[in-house]
Amino acid sequence: MSKAHLKNVIITATIVLIILTSFTAEFASAAADNNAKKGQNRMVQEQMQRLEKLRNRFQVRHFIMMNKAPNFVDFISTREDNTTQAFLLKIHKQGVPSIYVAMADITKEGGNKTLEWVNGLLKTFGLIEYKDKNNDGIFLPADNDTRLQFVNFAKLDWKLTATPQNINGTKGWAIELTAEDRGAKYTIRTKIFNTGVVLEDGTPVAPSEAKIDFIFENFQWMEEDSRLALITSFGGASGSAQVTHYDNSTEVIINRDVYAYFTWASEAIVDGATMPVTAYKRVNGTVNVVELNYPHGNNITHDPVIGVASGNIQDIPTYQVPVSNISLPTAYPGLFSLITVVTVVAVIGVIVFAARKVLVEPKLKIVK
Repeated sequence: MSKAHLKNVIITATIVLIILTSFTAEFASAAADNNAKKGQNRMVQEQMQRLEKLRNRFQVRHFIMMNKAPNFVDFISTREDNTTQAFLLKIHKQGVPSIYVAMADITKEGGNKTLEWVNGLLKTFGLIEYKDKNNDGIFLPADNDTRLQFVNFAKLDWKLTATPQNINGTKGWAIELTAEDRGAKYTIRTKIFNTGVVLEDGTPVAPSEAKIDFIFENFQWMEEDSRLALITSFGGASGSAQVTHYDNSTEVIINRDVYAYFTWASEAIVDGATMPVTAYKRVNGTVNVVELNYPHGNNITHDPVIGVASGNIQDIPTYQVPVSNISLPTAYPGLFSLITVVTVVAVIGVIVFAARKVLVEPKLKIVK
């Protein structure tokens, strides 16, 4: 091969390599956009599914009474129709931030009255920053994950505020627990309304539910590639009720025909992008410890819901969406990337092989 021919081969291969690299970059960007849209689509589907299950409860109107003290605020929300139902919500900052829900449901049939009740208590203990050694998205010491630091919520100075809300005539309250530590700000916001409402972020909230926002801003990370695990627990306040792991995003306490539930979205907003949340549950006596895991970021917002209801257990307004309902991308980035890498390697191989032939191949004298 002549040097001139080699030069042409190298130029051609380089052009092909540039084209492939550019196309790969464009595809990677498109794949990232596709993944973001997929996450957004999943969130929309989760919200629509919850709204469908809440439809029968959505139009019911409640009367809300509030009682505020220095360490807590509680609400009693009642309704009068064919049944008499009371919903109790209490947000407490003493110890660790806690959210308590309960319901008393009195049904009347003829001259008989039946009382059923249930309660649930959500506690938030703190945040663990960790190195995920096996990349499974959860903090598990048994997997040799490295715990870097623990922000103990019990040691923070929490401020409690309650602000009236009015969304197109629907009235309610927003209760915020906020604490600051070493430049970071932690907010646990809880909202309650007197009838069903769809919030700006698309979350439907029934009058016997409370919408929660976990917001972590400017967390003081120790490592650049670490993750966060929010440690919570959910159980019956009486200590005797058993918690059921209903699905991958919902814990439930059931008492005959009434139930209390804690359910969370499968994605969080991390620095403006939709990112997956990985949950891990373990049983600790009569409570379930729920670990919610978030990717690295400076601004993390996650949207669980806690509530109570009566009726069929199948009507629990969980965030869980069946896999068959999720639209998968038509392209296969992993497979395409593999093909692209193989092609690029082949092109580089041609360049190296051509150069090697010029350097080591003996010149043959062709005799005619």
